[in-house]
Amino acid sequence: MTDSQSYQQRVARLSEVRRRDSASKRAAVLDALADLQREDRPITRRAVIARAGVHRNFLQRHRDLADQIDTAAGERQPAKEGLPPDHITVKSLQTELATAKHRNQEFSNRVQALERRLGAQGAVIGPSVIDNHPLVLELQARLAYLEVQLVEKDRAIESLEDDVDVLRETNRSLVREYGLSTGT
Repeated sequence: MTDSQSYQQRVARLSEVRRRDSASKRAAVLDALADLQREDRPITRRAVIARAGVHRNFLQRHRDLADQIDTAAGERQPAKEGLPPDHITVKSLQTELATAKHRNQEFSNRVQALERRLGAQGAVIGPSVIDNHPLVLELQARLAYLEVQLVEKDRAIESLEDDVDVLRETNRSLVREYGLSTGT
């Protein structure tokens, strides 16, 4: 067996599997349609698709099945040739654009109103907002704590300097009293 024969056999097998799968799905759609009719339930494409377990694109590829469903539903819709039902039209895009422009105008008006409110507060709002910011409050508390620590350290240093002065004076008096001298 050559490579081309092997390839052609695989293609033939895959094509046969595809045909069987498509036939199985067609049968499932027809069975689902018959079941809905027998149960006297509302017939819609969505209901048939859900019952049959196929994808909605399957009906796009098999227009005859879609037409049978529409006929059974009594809602025969004229088929738009070449356009899927969810086709984006110029009209839909214009509607979306108009909606977006309207929302943009609403947001612009809201921003202007907020700017006017902010401007009415004047320069007063800036410092009050900054002063009440959690980070600023935390830093102010930390600064106050460090200032207290600094005062305590300065007092400790002054106390130690006084002690050093007293010890120096005591050392000098001891040296004089006992006659210890640096020179002989």
